[in-house]
Amino acid sequence: MSIQLRSRRGPVGKGWHAVALREGAEQLLGPSRVGRGKADARAGRVQWLDVDAGTARGDVLDADGELYHARLDLPAFREDDRRAFLAVAWAHPELPARLAAGEYPQQIEAELAASAVSLLPRDASELSHDCSCLDWPGPCRHVSALLYVLVEAVDEQPLQLLTLRGLALEDLVAPASPATGRADGAAPLAPASGGPGADEAGTDAAVGTDTGTETPDGGAGPTGVGTEAPADGPAEPPSGPGFDPSHADPARLAEVVGDEVAALIHRFYTGTS
Repeated sequence: MSIQLRSRRGPVGKGWHAVALREGAEQLLGPSRVGRGKADARAGRVQWLDVDAGTARGDVLDADGELYHARLDLPAFREDDRRAFLAVAWAHPELPARLAAGEYPQQIEAELAASAVSLLPRDASELSHDCSCLDWPGPCRHVSALLYVLVEAVDEQPLQLLTLRGLALEDLVAPASPATGRADGAAPLAPASGGPGADEAGTDAAVGTDTGTETPDGGAGPTGVGTEAPADGPAEPPSGPGFDPSHADPARLAEVVGDEVAALIHRFYTGTS
């Protein structure tokens, strides 16, 4: 099944990153190949597209019914360029989500410029091509048609640029910091109301506080929240709420556990027969 371009007339690609890719590659193609390749792409002659590290390839059906294998190459990042790109990417923890949503922020390219690195082709010399047809040295109309299909793919999914440069989406997630356990560059999350962080903060704030409540002998008594244990031993943990069967109707208790057991429980707690 062939690939149909969404663009039916005019320039191919709408997003700034797709336009930049197209304009850079058109410098390599030349005017005559641009027109023929665009026409072939719009006619659905590109049968499939595969994007991998450093290369995009596909079969293109010629007007004579022959299939030709075309390829367009954009080198994967070298190690130093990869490090420079990831340093910028890790400073933007929102980048993976934006790329996955079909956006590639221009701010990223602006920051990469300081290291002379770009996810896009910096110029036509960074691109190379090949085709199984006899139109050599090319680039041929088959390579040109492949380019326009690639431009629309990148327009919709800028993640394709990552793939060409030898990167994956998970590479853009900064390693967790040993000190915080959070991704480097990511802002710490505020603790949710009532969550563990809030409990700790409340406990710290309460240490040594005094509500001014008086004890039976007239002295001021602490609240008991976050206070230190007495010097002669640890404080007893506060007892939780309990159930006192003496406050319950034995008849209702009997409905649950039976008359005999209800009577035993009632006698145990009340000391009555």
